[in-house]
Amino acid sequence: MGTDAIAGRGAPSTPALIEGEVDLPPIGSRLLVPPAIQKWFPILVKFTSVQAIVQTLGFAAGILIVRSLPKREYAFYTIGNTMLATILLLADSGISSALTAIGGRVWDDSHRLGSLLTTALQLRRQLAVLTVFVVVPVLIWLLRQNGANALVTVGLVLAVLAGSGLELITRIYAVVLRLRSEIRQIQNQALSAALVKLAAVGIALFIFFNAIVAIATVVLGYAVQFWMLRRWVSREIDTSAPGDPAMRSEIIAVLRRQGPHSVYYCLQGQITVWLISVFGNSESVANVGALGRLVAVFAVLSTVMIEIVLPAFARIQSANQLRRRYLQILFGYLAISALSVAVIAIFPGQILSILGRQYSDLRSDGILMAGCAVVSTIAGLLWAINSSRAWIVSPAVLIPCTIAVQAALASILDLSTVRGVLLLTMYSWVPSIVLSIWLAMKKMWTPNPIAV
Repeated sequence: MGTDAIAGRGAPSTPALIEGEVDLPPIGSRLLVPPAIQKWFPILVKFTSVQAIVQTLGFAAGILIVRSLPKREYAFYTIGNTMLATILLLADSGISSALTAIGGRVWDDSHRLGSLLTTALQLRRQLAVLTVFVVVPVLIWLLRQNGANALVTVGLVLAVLAGSGLELITRIYAVVLRLRSEIRQIQNQALSAALVKLAAVGIALFIFFNAIVAIATVVLGYAVQFWMLRRWVSREIDTSAPGDPAMRSEIIAVLRRQGPHSVYYCLQGQITVWLISVFGNSESVANVGALGRLVAVFAVLSTVMIEIVLPAFARIQSANQLRRRYLQILFGYLAISALSVAVIAIFPGQILSILGRQYSDLRSDGILMAGCAVVSTIAGLLWAINSSRAWIVSPAVLIPCTIAVQAALASILDLSTVRGVLLLTMYSWVPSIVLSIWLAMKKMWTPNPIAV
């Protein structure tokens, strides 16, 4: 049965993550392999294989950009990408987490889900306007600080605004696909966007290519996903449903708890580029951006978690299963991450050669970047797991702890170097990891852990 074949408007897919597509093995094999593994392994392999193709296409486009742009232009591209991510994070401020948590209860009701989307879009537009007024001046300042002229600055600002406008809406609609486990739709959209982006980069290389065009290829990929997703949502969800005041109040309650965290993660998640942009120079910014391309494998792992595992985690209504799934997700991710870092540590020269000769002297920094990526991604994973259940660490605890760690590190590290910035970034995630695990353990062992 196809995952996107829905009988009638708004009829749900099976909540068991396309379980109908997975043939159950004979009874004898069930005695040897746990049922959970029998169900999840084929799904994860199927999704991961397609996602690996998507990430390979994205990685290829990224490598073409790294190798084709001079370091100065790549620094501008890195700053633009970083500020684009900043806008997306601040304009969300917990809306997606609230959507997942609330949507886990109404995912099979087309009308109520439509009301939820309408409510979320209204709130996101308001946050987006405020975010743009805050972020754009910072983007302009960072570009000028690193030597961008007026034309490049204006072009990059416009490209970033276009990309954020498309992606902010797309991310709201994408929650529906995840909640309904429309794996094939998710894969088709991601694959189409990656192909378009790679093709756009390849064509631009033969015509004209600079930082503005590079950002524009990212925006083009967003546009493809936006168009495809909007068509699907208009067919399957009651998009004419009005906003729901009760849902709005519930989303706002999550925003109040998570809003400070969004500001925190905005700074913390992009701290590497922020610090090197302020204390370093355009060459250092380019080095950090290029090294970030080496850890693309973690993007595959994160996507699998976000698109498949976390929506299912949000729907769990059994306390024992909730605890078991949490530990399986965490330790499975740690094992794969450790293997990925080992490969980079064993073959640093060969891997760096992919970036081109201008980055060949970054061997130790490459290994450190991989370690930094593992730590930051684990912190993000733990946060995403908790957010899917609306478990939010108190900002009054998390932010002071992180600032204390960063202040201590800043006093002993040279923040004008790539190594110093990467070390500060890596250790800054430790408080978030510790507190996220502590909160999850506390919530899962309460008398009613399945309550959102």
